[in-house]
Amino acid sequence: MTKKPIAADANKIEILDGKLHIFRRKDTKNWWCGYHHAGVYRRTSTKQAELSQAIEAAKKWYYGEQYQIGNGHEVVPTKDTFAHHARLAIADYERLALGTTHSKQYVKGLKNLLEKHLTPFFGKHKLTSVDQSLWHKYLETHLIPRNIKTQTVKQHLNGIRVVFRRTRLRGEAISVPQFHTERKAAGEATPRTWFNEQEQLKLKIALHQNIKDKKGTRWEQAAYDLLDYVEFMLNVGMRVDEAKNLRFKDLRKAKEYDENGVLREMLFVDNIVGKRGRGSFKTLFSAVIPFDRIIKRRNLTDRWETSSDRVFLEHHRDMFNTVLNSCKLKFTASTPPLRRDLMSLRSTYICQRILEKQPIGEIAMTCRTSIPMIENNYARWLSASDLNINRSKPPSVQQQMSADQKALNEHMEAVMPMWRSMLDEVGKEMTSSGKDEGTEPTA
Repeated sequence: MTKKPIAADANKIEILDGKLHIFRRKDTKNWWCGYHHAGVYRRTSTKQAELSQAIEAAKKWYYGEQYQIGNGHEVVPTKDTFAHHARLAIADYERLALGTTHSKQYVKGLKNLLEKHLTPFFGKHKLTSVDQSLWHKYLETHLIPRNIKTQTVKQHLNGIRVVFRRTRLRGEAISVPQFHTERKAAGEATPRTWFNEQEQLKLKIALHQNIKDKKGTRWEQAAYDLLDYVEFMLNVGMRVDEAKNLRFKDLRKAKEYDENGVLREMLFVDNIVGKRGRGSFKTLFSAVIPFDRIIKRRNLTDRWETSSDRVFLEHHRDMFNTVLNSCKLKFTASTPPLRRDLMSLRSTYICQRILEKQPIGEIAMTCRTSIPMIENNYARWLSASDLNINRSKPPSVQQQMSADQKALNEHMEAVMPMWRSMLDEVGKEMTSSGKDEGTEPTA
């Protein structure tokens, strides 16, 4: 039995009695294949450069498609598929990353999520058919078996929502379905880890000890850098990726009055780049001290304001973990113990501001996040033992001056009897000395 010759023309090769087409595009070396069904032309790359291998790959794909159609799978035009809209969403975000709306790192993570995880499952489905039922199937077949964390599940769900949101922003009238996930019970949820005042003191002592231990070694400079990094981050509330992008010329010094009316130096960050794009914020006064040490150590005293160098060349994550372990602060004292890392420095800043009764709206603005995020992930987890319900409002300048004068008066009243007694003793000695010498004592 002789093989039936493959029909061909200038643009494509027909096989399987013309039901399947093999063709090659101008911009690729691999062969493509496609077929018609119900007014829709389905196509895909065979990922093969050799014609014979491409034909076998095309047949395998075609038979698989026919099996799915026979089992009720809907053939969707490419322009209506989740994969098509996901590609458009990625293109939109890559364009936004060139401006100030989103960071390149965030877009890179979103692209990886859509291309490697979501599109392989949802890609062939019509976008409007992606609903709670399909999400639940994805959850049970792809996420639950891997025993991934709740936060990762939320990231996958957010990737789907991003595709719907970008489609609506492009003007396509589609209804966005409601997606739901299992909520963790209060006992299962995990709070942000942070350092209270005693733990901060313990950490700083350990960082200074780390400098002594690294003295004379090749890690001595890194030990100094780590101390300044920690002290700086505790006073700014930055994310780790924001600190990584921070340049000297993005900061400027300014002066503000503190709660006691004293004019002090602080830092203003004009152009911070991170998860939420670009932004600006003020630091606490205490951030100036470690920043000045960094400038001096890097020999940038006269030119730091125009320098494009990164403020932090490294984050020394491994050394930070070593220090945490040495002072037994790597894990919290809660049950179960929670792991601390560099992000705990940002969490410490936020928790301290909450305990100081700073408005949550101001904290959210300073830290470039939302009020619900502060309330749900930080405020609700603070222990009652951390709260000081007797903490009074900071005194005004007049109140402070009055308190200082009162303290001075009390001090004078306490020491005056002692001074009078000392003067009496001196007078007696002078009188006795005058009589011994036969002279009249002076008044």
